[in-house]
Amino acid sequence: MLVEKYSSLNQERADKRLERYFKTKTLQRLKGKGMFCGMDYTGIKIIRPIEYYSRYDHSKNVANTACKLSDELKVALAGAFHDVGTLSFAHVNSFKKKDAMHQASDELKIESVLKQDEELLEYLHEDKIELKDVTNPEQYPLIDKEIPALCLDRSDGILATCLFWAHTHSFEEIKALYYMLAYFENLNGQCVDIFNSRFENFTGEMALDEGYDAEFEDFFSAINIYSKLQLTKEDRYFMELLGLALNYYEDIGTIQEEDLFCLSEQEIIDKIFDSKEKSVLEDILSLEEVRYATSEDNGIVVITQPKIRQCNPLCFNHMALCEINDISGQFYQELNPLFKDICLTKRPITGSLSKDTVKKLSKYLKPRQN
Repeated sequence: MLVEKYSSLNQERADKRLERYFKTKTLQRLKGKGMFCGMDYTGIKIIRPIEYYSRYDHSKNVANTACKLSDELKVALAGAFHDVGTLSFAHVNSFKKKDAMHQASDELKIESVLKQDEELLEYLHEDKIELKDVTNPEQYPLIDKEIPALCLDRSDGILATCLFWAHTHSFEEIKALYYMLAYFENLNGQCVDIFNSRFENFTGEMALDEGYDAEFEDFFSAINIYSKLQLTKEDRYFMELLGLALNYYEDIGTIQEEDLFCLSEQEIIDKIFDSKEKSVLEDILSLEEVRYATSEDNGIVVITQPKIRQCNPLCFNHMALCEINDISGQFYQELNPLFKDICLTKRPITGSLSKDTVKKLSKYLKPRQN
C-alpha cells in the first residue's frame, strides 16, 4: 500500500518507545478519522483521495519524523498526540458550526482526552514525562508553529495532500521532498539577514535543505497545490453540505454530537445509512459536480470562505538561512499569491440535489451574502 511506503520514510530513527503509545485506545481511535475531512466518501472524483490516509497515519508520521529531527521523546509524543481530540470529518465540524474561516471547532482539548486513558498515563509516568510536556504542541516549533513557518504537522499535510489527495505527485517525488526537511533549533553559527524581522527572537524553525533530488521550487509548488485544493469550489461545497447534514442528523436524533468523537467516520455513515432518513446523505455522497451558481439557482447555494492554508518555509542555501525570495524572487512572486483563488471563494456555488434534500437542509444555511 502507498500509505505504508510513505510511512516507511521516517522509520529509520523512530524511537521504539513510541510503539506502545500507538497501541493505546487514544491513538488507535484515530484510525477511524480520515486526514482529508470526509473526502474519502465523496462522489466528486477530483477531490477523492486515491488511498485512505488516517489521522493515525498522520500522527505517527509526525512523531517518527520528530525523532529524526529531535532527540527528545516528549517532542515526538507531542507530535503523536497533537490530533487526539479530532472529531470525525475533522474541519467539517467548523463548517457545521459556521466557523470555516477560523476552523477552531474541530477537536476536543488534548489534555482532557489523554486523562481518559489510564494505560497511556502509566506509560508517561514510566518515561518520566509530565502531562504538560505533551499536551501543548505549540511549545515545540518543530511540531506546530504559526504561519508562515513550516512545521511537521504542516509539512506532512502538504506531502500527504500531494501524494494521496491531489493526485499530483508520485511516491518518488514525495520522497525527494521529504528528504529536504531540516530543523534549526537556533541560529548559532548561521548566516542570516539581520534586517529580516523573522530572525528576531528566533525560537527554532523547520527549513528546506536543497541538495537531494528536489529543488526549493519543487517544495513550494507542493505548498501551492496544498493551498489551492482547499480553496476549490468542490472541496468547499462538499464540506458545507456534510456540515449541514451532520446538523440535520443530530437534530432528528439519528446521531449524537458525542458520536463524532467516539465513532469512526465509517461507523457514522453506516449508522445514518441504517436509518429511515438515509436519502439525504446518499444524495450528498453521490453528488458528482459543483458549479458556480446563477440568480436562477434555488437549491443549496452557499458562499464559503475557508481558512487560508499557506506557508513560506525558510531555505538553507549556501550555508545561510533565508527566504525563497532571496534566491528565486520572480518564481516566488508568481507562485505564492493565491489572490485569484481567494477571490473566487466570494462567488456562490451550488450542486444538483434532490428537492427533498434541499428542503431538509435549507434551514441550516447561513443567511445569503450579497
